[in-house]
Amino acid sequence: MSRFRAAFLGALLWCGVVAMVATLVWAVISRAGQGVVPVTQPQADVTGSLPVPGNENRPAQHTSPGVTLSPRPSRSTSPPTSSTTTPVTPPTGPPSTPPPAVPTVQRRSWSGAAGHVVAECRGGSAELVAAFPNAGWRYAIGSRGPAVVQVQFSRVGEDRSVTVAARCVAGVPRFSAPRGGGGDD
Repeated sequence: MSRFRAAFLGALLWCGVVAMVATLVWAVISRAGQGVVPVTQPQADVTGSLPVPGNENRPAQHTSPGVTLSPRPSRSTSPPTSSTTTPVTPPTGPPSTPPPAVPTVQRRSWSGAAGHVVAECRGGSAELVAAFPNAGWRYAIGSRGPAVVQVQFSRVGEDRSVTVAARCVAGVPRFSAPRGGGGDD
């Protein structure tokens, strides 16, 4: 009976240690994950995109198609002051012209058997956002824009390659690739 009791206590102790370690690991991972993606920052409309190598110094801007980026209103850091207020009279001169419109950012992606390319257009200017190959493929960036975005995917160990190009057509990225690329136009 004493042997059974020792085995039972050993198993109970083992379960307690596993529960404590699992809780500790969960807490560490949870705390580390809190700073990875701010909750207030919207996610990109494209899933599975990775940053383009060599573009690390550019701040990431996550947008959805058709969303115009605009700065947030600034807050005054000076303390409020009490003063007498005077009524504001509207100006009597001719109306001023509105500021020029900021080009709308349109982001689209291409996916094929070779990999994925994400491009965006700001007006008529194209820009490579991300490119990454599928398993068994590698890529080389031919052009990051502004006239055309071009990425060539090459099959590892074979002479097979797929070149994906994107141009801005009416402010929206339009992809072209040979039919063998397995991508969406």
